[in-house]
Amino acid sequence: MLAAEQLGIFPRGVAHAHSYRQLCEFFQHSTETVSRYFNLVLRAIVSFAEEFINLPQGEVECHPFVRSNAIFYPYFKNAIGAIDDTHIPVVVSNNLQNRYRNRKGFTSQNVMVAVSFDRQFVYIASALEVLDLSSFEYG
Repeated sequence: MLAAEQLGIFPRGVAHAHSYRQLCEFFQHSTETVSRYFNLVLRAIVSFAEEFINLPQGEVECHPFVRSNAIFYPYFKNAIGAIDDTHIPVVVSNNLQNRYRNRKGFTSQNVMVAVSFDRQFVYIASALEVLDLSSFEYG
């Protein structure tokens, strides 16, 4: 199998939430072959995590920017970063477009990230389907 095809299996399976059977049909390979190369690419991507994702080590000190700013310190003295989410535009097959259509009308993937005050990614999560927490009532 060509390297380009191996690399194509993983994002199609993850970004489009395809089952192994759907991937087998699309790439015309057995489930054993698709599984082997999906996991091979997954392990390669995970091996990059240490280089590109910096997790806090042990007790986290207050960032110097926050510590030296009297306005921010009372509110952010225990914060290790900021969490935000965004929608990244995606192209999906016609039968999946409704699952990925956002409130603005285009298809997207919801991605949540946590960023340190030094602008380093410390956590990344993507949801296959968006869950709108504002619709829940707490009480």
